[in-house]
Amino acid sequence: MTTERNGIAPTTPEQLALLSEAELATIARVILSTLADSQLAPLLARHEHSTVIRSPADVFALLSPEMSTLSQEQLRVLTLNTRHGVLGNHLIYQGTVSQCLVRVAEVLRPAVLQQSPSVVIVHNHPSGDASPSPEDLRLTRRVAEAGAILDISVLDHVIIAGTSFTSCREMGHMPVAQTTLRYLSDPTSVPPTDL
Repeated sequence: MTTERNGIAPTTPEQLALLSEAELATIARVILSTLADSQLAPLLARHEHSTVIRSPADVFALLSPEMSTLSQEQLRVLTLNTRHGVLGNHLIYQGTVSQCLVRVAEVLRPAVLQQSPSVVIVHNHPSGDASPSPEDLRLTRRVAEAGAILDISVLDHVIIAGTSFTSCREMGHMPVAQTTLRYLSDPTSVPPTDL
């Protein structure tokens, strides 16, 4: 990548520091478009899959460094592959100190785009109390119901508050998902519930 200034590609931090904001933005766009290149996508996916979610404690360990001290509520979605490897960590909403208005379609959009079979919803409580509010439980139910329609399993809703967390699944607040996927050979059949 060369700059308009001298026709030479910057190779050191000192050279990058001399660039204008427009030149830096151009370099950033080139880097991002290169990352989207299909030849690099498998390398990035392989790295992301190295983080596997086995429990709510894994979710807490992954996101608490970023979310535990926030002064505003954030809602994130972890998209997972079939072995619960993390495909992505998506910031969906950032709200106020006490609420975050959420649209269910936005919560599931990353899973649809990534063709992710499962997700974990995560948000923080700046108050330091990890107990789910009635609104949190309503959101959990609505997203799980929408996920069932789209054949996306909502595995958990984890609430992070300071040094503690709560798992809606462990508390028994996750709706039982019914598999509704139908086979093409028989559009009236439903697969066994143990899948």
